[in-house]
Amino acid sequence: MAAPTSTRTYSARELAELLHADAGAEVQYPTEDQARVIEAPLEPLLVIAGAGSGKTRTMADRVVWLVANRLVRPEQILGVTFTRKAAGELASRVRLRLAQLYAALGTDDTPSGVDVVDRLDPAISTYHSFANGIVQDYGLRIGVERDSVMLGTAQSWQLAHSVVEAYDGEWAHFTAAKSTLVKAVLDMAGECAEHLVSPATVRAELRRHIEYVTGRAYVHGTSKAPTQKVQELLDRLRTRVTVTELVESYAAAKLARRQLDFGDLVSLAARIARDIPEAGQLEREKYRVVLLDEFQDTSHAQMVLFSRLFADGRSVTAVGDPHQSIYGFRGASAGQLGTFRTAFPTLAGDDRAPAPVTHLSVAWRNSTAILEAANTVAGPLNRPAPWLRTTTVQQVPELDARPGAPLGEVTLGRFLTDAPVQGGVPLDEAPEGDSPQERVAPLSEAEAITQQVLQQRRRSFETHNGVALPPTMAVLCRGRKQFAPIRRELERAGVPVQVVGLGGLLRTPEIVDLLATLRVLGDPDRSDSMLRLLSGARWRIGPADLLALGDWSRQLAHSREAAFRHTTAAGEEIDDELRDAVVAPDTAEAGSLVEAVDHLPPSGWVSSSGRTLSGTARQRLDALRKELRVLRGFVGDDLGSMIAEVERTILLDIEVAAKPGVGINEARRNLDAFTEAVAGFVSTAERVDLPAFLAWLEAADQEEDGLPVTQLEASRDAVQLLTVHASKGLEWDVVLVPGLNAGSFPSERDSRWSSGNSSIPWPLRGDAPELPQWDWEQQDQRAWLTSESEFTDDARFHAEREERRLAYVAFTRAKHVLVCTSSAWAGGRSKPAAPSSFLHELVGLAEARTPGITCPHWIDDEVGGTNPATARPERASWPIDPLGPRRTAMEQAARAVLEQAAAPSPDTTSETDGGRWGREVRLALARQSREGERLPLTLPAHISASTLVELREDPEAVMRQLRRPLPRRPGSAARRGTAFHEWIEEFYGSAGMLDLGEYPGGADAYVDESLGLQEMAGIFERSEWALRQPAAIEAPIETKINGVVVRGRIDAVFRDPDGGWDLIDWKTGHPPAPHLRAAKAVQLAVYRLAWSRLKEVPLESVRAAFFYVGDNLVVRPHDLADTAELERIIAAASGGRTGGA
Repeated sequence: MAAPTSTRTYSARELAELLHADAGAEVQYPTEDQARVIEAPLEPLLVIAGAGSGKTRTMADRVVWLVANRLVRPEQILGVTFTRKAAGELASRVRLRLAQLYAALGTDDTPSGVDVVDRLDPAISTYHSFANGIVQDYGLRIGVERDSVMLGTAQSWQLAHSVVEAYDGEWAHFTAAKSTLVKAVLDMAGECAEHLVSPATVRAELRRHIEYVTGRAYVHGTSKAPTQKVQELLDRLRTRVTVTELVESYAAAKLARRQLDFGDLVSLAARIARDIPEAGQLEREKYRVVLLDEFQDTSHAQMVLFSRLFADGRSVTAVGDPHQSIYGFRGASAGQLGTFRTAFPTLAGDDRAPAPVTHLSVAWRNSTAILEAANTVAGPLNRPAPWLRTTTVQQVPELDARPGAPLGEVTLGRFLTDAPVQGGVPLDEAPEGDSPQERVAPLSEAEAITQQVLQQRRRSFETHNGVALPPTMAVLCRGRKQFAPIRRELERAGVPVQVVGLGGLLRTPEIVDLLATLRVLGDPDRSDSMLRLLSGARWRIGPADLLALGDWSRQLAHSREAAFRHTTAAGEEIDDELRDAVVAPDTAEAGSLVEAVDHLPPSGWVSSSGRTLSGTARQRLDALRKELRVLRGFVGDDLGSMIAEVERTILLDIEVAAKPGVGINEARRNLDAFTEAVAGFVSTAERVDLPAFLAWLEAADQEEDGLPVTQLEASRDAVQLLTVHASKGLEWDVVLVPGLNAGSFPSERDSRWSSGNSSIPWPLRGDAPELPQWDWEQQDQRAWLTSESEFTDDARFHAEREERRLAYVAFTRAKHVLVCTSSAWAGGRSKPAAPSSFLHELVGLAEARTPGITCPHWIDDEVGGTNPATARPERASWPIDPLGPRRTAMEQAARAVLEQAAAPSPDTTSETDGGRWGREVRLALARQSREGERLPLTLPAHISASTLVELREDPEAVMRQLRRPLPRRPGSAARRGTAFHEWIEEFYGSAGMLDLGEYPGGADAYVDESLGLQEMAGIFERSEWALRQPAAIEAPIETKINGVVVRGRIDAVFRDPDGGWDLIDWKTGHPPAPHLRAAKAVQLAVYRLAWSRLKEVPLESVRAAFFYVGDNLVVRPHDLADTAELERIIAAASGGRTGGA
């Protein structure tokens, strides 16, 4: 920045006054803790920031303080965080505060005619994006080709699956199924990358362990034979040795394909930082100040990366909270924050000292009662683990309430069952003589949750323009298995529910039906899926007919096996594939229902058991057979189109649209989310077909912590149902945490490295000093088993601390209301579950009459020894009545419609008038009339700028896409655009905020000569834009227009000599026809409006243009739509109905 004429130094409080924009509101001064961070000297600093303590604002104010006091220029500051959402929020806040600073300083402190470089923004990035930039810039020096392709989740899984399929080594020692091995390969590859350990090193350590143990007697000095437990534990270690070999094969396969996964990205960047001194020198020249957010979630490799680059005593500020370190299974460690102090020491001459520590402990999010609960559950985390001699984990002070914080509510409860008892013994029907308590009808946990939701939905905690807003609400579960009963009860009560995450989505009824059909189409052995279809509400095949069909399937299998034996007995040659395809005897016993439906028995067939198909069943099965045969014709088509066709054919779209009391957007929520998952798979998978997609879904369903969740925001339109892990970084007015049972939350899932097949030995991890260790070098094998048992106890205690952090995260997501519940009986358990220790701690607060914390419902500790859900045989009607309790009303409505349709009308034209031609003319006229009518459209709360352009061009097409979203086939035009944008970022030397692989094919697209990139690059380099330095690249924007938030990303922002702004959108296609240019210009109009609001400058000072690269043509519309015109576009398209209204 050009040196201001003033030499004044500003304090944090003075800057708060200087940048205060609302004259009618009080100045928001920083707290003493925040001011200490903002005004910290240019040296390393560790900031322990509790949940909701305002760390993002503090970091933004730190940037502004540094710039205002001329300590650094904005572009010399690097900010790094985990998600693109967090990076976007930090970048937006920093840019806004800097804009306010420039406006407040005025001409006295900022000379007129400043150069564009003077207004560059700080670099705000994600951790992976920064690592990507390091690999892109310096990777060639360690042999990483620039055309390496970034693998998506689906691609990585498919490649690992192919590696496991190709394994032809020893397998007798395997303790894992194939699907488990695929996950083990990916997990171990990730751990090796995160901890900078090679698979060969892991294998050597495991073999040393195995050889040591096998060389010892079971009992020292005796010949007693080892127990089976010894052999099982050794086989687990041997299986892990094989996994290391598979990891090497996986790495070799990536290398041969020039592919990288996210683990490679971080480990390669760390290697560059460690081994290439020039990389550190150049990065240090670029950035004098570094801000590292959410540092408790970083891995050992990320610590090495940043310490090797910036640990020279410069200003590196790490911000984090060890209580929120919940991603240990991904390589993160709560001890990272303590390690930071020694990895980034302060330097004074030759003296080195650990970096100083400060705290942010005022919670700006939570009410006081919720803080009491959070502080209580987190308290034991400040006590060191018993196995540690020393610890680097930082002490975290309790969270303090903000001034004027409301009391809030924490409601606790324990219930008999997790779901309403159906088929068990209702307690109000208990025999005479039982106690009064037993005769009270029990309230299930799911029903209690639903009652709380209905009660809280009537409240409002926030207003907008004087209008009360509905609360944001979420149900946070420890595992996805808890979703189903809660979702059912909420939907039964008419509450809109959004199931977040693919794993939970796969358990919703409409997706279960859709997947059952897809599995039947993709795998003839999926009799389980066929049974789901047959016994469901649509086909309603009864028990007797299902038994008969099972007999027929076994008869088909036996006939095929007999034919095979006859052929081999005759000496005929059998193709190897055919031989492998012959059903084995155990499989033949079961048969295939899919095959049985496709080849129905002849009329009059009777099985050996005397069973036959009824006439009604045969009609339905024949209709199902024909439907499946039609759908098989679509299996080779585009995956998204094929699944959309399945949805229509099985009438799923009509079924969800007919949900009573639910709008179409809400009714289609799960189907639309599944469509997004399909699009994500299509865009990242190497092999895109139905079997590959179904296999990937199986992996997603088995992964308890879920595949990555799409970017989530708190919703006022629905109750959001998600796991606690997925809730990190979010907040809601009301949070409900069910399932606080011993064994569930805290989970008893075994996490020690010696179990399973994927973890590297903990002594090899970068955070080994913080972990319990197995002292396995014992005198004999029996002592070895004992030491493993002791290690298990320590690992269980370590896991309980991880679970306690997870509970702390769950509780601190709530702003006003927190509900925590438990149930004695869950599902079909044979023994009741005790309440969670976390819940007991909160009950202690209620018993101590802590303000705001109550426990209105708690069943007695003696809950009986029998699960009410299994107390007597379940009673149900089968086949299922698809209408259920709605049957009477629906039948009456159907009769009324039929009667009305049969009644003669004076306007009815005889069918004979004009014959068939007349009828077709009338149909054509009616169709034309309907096409002229506008269908009602409800816009979602958020749309993209390109969607707004499409609204201007064809609102009806937008309506159809919103109602039935389909993935758009990636074509060469899209790849060309992606390639050019990647090249532009490289040209200007800025990786922006995009992770490598964010766009399908983006990593390798820029080397694809068939896209014509070289020609476009040559044109660009000769254009005016190559001579100018942009103020921003890929700048994210969002602005509200007529109640709808419109989002986009500006390709490049330039500063004009007169101080105005010039927004440029690169186009790799050809200019549109003249009659389409006005619609296309809507995109620029949105960018202009959003930028003027962001920078708080008049609309007239912002101009915008398209640059059509291939034609070397600048198109600069001079009549861009203003705010009123953009609002009219949305109003005209939606008829005033928007998702945000």
